[in-house]
Amino acid sequence: MAKQKTQKGTRKRAKVQKQAKRYSPDQKKKILDFIDQEGRGGQTKAVAKFGVTAATIGSWRKKALGAVKARVAAKAPKGPRVSGHSKELRAIEELRQLLQDIGRTEKKLSDLKAAYQKAKAKL
Repeated sequence: MAKQKTQKGTRKRAKVQKQAKRYSPDQKKKILDFIDQEGRGGQTKAVAKFGVTAATIGSWRKKALGAVKARVAAKAPKGPRVSGHSKELRAIEELRQLLQDIGRTEKKLSDLKAAYQKAKAKL
């Protein structure tokens, strides 16, 4: 660090700011792909290999995940707007999913019963 002389004759250290490194989208993709390929511990390995901070990689992953969620949300059917993710909302969603599963299973059961009756009539 550079030292500067002040009016009183004492020396004071000047802070040298490091230039932030910029990564191209291709570099980001390469690093994120490396992490996905490595699996568990991939981010730590990427920090050591590429010299990128864990916070930077976390930020990229969060943005990438947000982009994926935005695409999925754009394609998802619109339901009633409810703010937050309360326990009640999760429970309602679970009940809705279970009701759909029950409907599909009942339809399959009725189809199986009809096929059984046809096979039985052949005897």
